[in-house]
Amino acid sequence: MVLKTDNNEQINLQLLSLSILILPFQSFLAVIILFYLICKSWLNNYKNIIHNPLSYSFLGLTCLMIIASIFAYKSGESLLGLIHFVPFFLMFLGLRTLFTKYDHLFFIILPIIFNSIPIVLLGIGEVKFGWATPEIIYKLLGWQLTAYGMPQGRMSSVFPHANPLTLYLTTALIFTISLIIYRWGNNQNGKINLLLLLTVILNLFGLILTSSRNGWIITFFSFIAFAIYLNWYLILQLLTFGGVAIGWASFGNLPGQNWLRKIVPSFLWQRLSDQMYPDRPLATLRTSQWHFCLDLITERPFFGWGLRNFTILYEEKTSLYLGHPHNLFLMFATETGLITLGTIMFIIGRILWRGIFALKTLKFQKSEGIILFSYLVVFSSFILFNLFDISIFDLRLNLLGWIILATISGVSENINRGC
Repeated sequence: MVLKTDNNEQINLQLLSLSILILPFQSFLAVIILFYLICKSWLNNYKNIIHNPLSYSFLGLTCLMIIASIFAYKSGESLLGLIHFVPFFLMFLGLRTLFTKYDHLFFIILPIIFNSIPIVLLGIGEVKFGWATPEIIYKLLGWQLTAYGMPQGRMSSVFPHANPLTLYLTTALIFTISLIIYRWGNNQNGKINLLLLLTVILNLFGLILTSSRNGWIITFFSFIAFAIYLNWYLILQLLTFGGVAIGWASFGNLPGQNWLRKIVPSFLWQRLSDQMYPDRPLATLRTSQWHFCLDLITERPFFGWGLRNFTILYEEKTSLYLGHPHNLFLMFATETGLITLGTIMFIIGRILWRGIFALKTLKFQKSEGIILFSYLVVFSSFILFNLFDISIFDLRLNLLGWIILATISGVSENINRGC
């Protein structure tokens, strides 16, 4: 693996790698570095950025969100909600200019893979041995370990909840597997591969300890995607068989289910079937939140109720404070309307399609193109995660998601331009 780039590009990409490396542990410094890189990118590439069709797309999207805020149920709250989106649009447009070569993809994946090791080790200490950090750690660094996890019994590590952790670990897992395949395909063997394999095992163990159904589903479909891309039909058959067996043991009242439940680990089928946490209040269920969103969308389908207004409306109806409805697409449609939802889906869908087209036009072997493929799988994992939860309210995950999308956009644009 050789990272070929000129000195100026290398400095920028190394700074970006440093930012991603410290992001989970010291977000403030990471954001400062990112802010510097974004400003530098805009200053150096201003004309190219503003004349790119993507800039016009995001400008139109911003206007739609402002209109939705003006007509919101609580307009002030909605205008505040723009901070979760508009700065990240500017970041995306700036950072994508840093990525001009395929080799630049490695600058993002390496710090994420490395970070997953201490994150899981801290999480194991937290959930198995009751490790907890003093309040001063939270005040200085912005994260803390909660004895036995958050929620109790589920590993959350440096994240405020087990669910955000699971998205970070699935991201690291996908990138680690892709790097192993890349090195194996290029006859790069040795101790590094062994270390990467141990990292995969550690991440899988961490995902089990999060007890996150969302994370398990993402991991399963990621493995399916790798097997299809690499034509590993035997592994695909084994995954399919395993998925059917676990699903059969988990859901409904099917023949032979009791026998399967003696084979399938109980932590899997009990969690997937929701028998591990029964009798939860109705208002806390995702189905209740989603039905409420659909009712709100029916009442205001075009420009919605305003950003951050779901929480207000849901609390007025149920007397329960809930930060989000555990589905980004329903939340976006509820708060900004179907027009805005359709617009952002079109923009991101077009970026991903150009990434897929770039992957198809590469003259590499599949083991070499696997790195770009892993980026597409990771961002698809972000999309899948946001069908059952929301990542944008964790600054670290929101930054990471936009950086990954910017990388896909920048690299694929330059690959397609060279075709």
